[in-house]
Amino acid sequence: PKVLKKRLLIFDFDGTIANTLVIACRILNEVGGDYLLPEVKEEMIAEMKGKSIRELMRLGGLRWWQLPGFLKKARRLFKQYMEEVPPITGMPEIIRQLQGKGYRMGILTSNSEEAVRSFLDHHELEGFDFVLAPDSLFGKANVIKKILKYGKFEKESVMMIGDEVRDIDAAH
Repeated sequence: PKVLKKRLLIFDFDGTIANTLVIACRILNEVGGDYLLPEVKEEMIAEMKGKSIRELMRLGGLRWWQLPGFLKKARRLFKQYMEEVPPITGMPEIIRQLQGKGYRMGILTSNSEEAVRSFLDHHELEGFDFVLAPDSLFGKANVIKKILKYGKFEKESVMMIGDEVRDIDAAH
């Protein structure tokens, strides 16, 4: 098997470590009702993952000035529902294997740090060097640059592991 030559693995959380699909639909519909947004069905989520924030807002009818309130309510609900969220199948074992091989790992998420830490505690997933949750949905690339700078990592020694186009864009 090929050995990874990376020193730091940065994971996205939703859809990569945690299977938040069902809870995300519930929350989108619960909060979306306050903003008169159309109902979201589970099968729509896969299509939504390939879209930018601007495209999603245009499709749903959410206005820019509504976004901060929408996100605040959604993050609060995620914290409440986090114990219902299962890990992605096989991910706890993969994380433990990577930890056992000495990889440094962190989480960079648009979810709340408190919700992620609650999930990690609930599923006994330890060993992450950091959990970062920037306030902005547009901030992952900037946070990655700061991780590289302050951790003194070369670009080639860091790998971003995610499940969305936005994760790939941020990694580049």
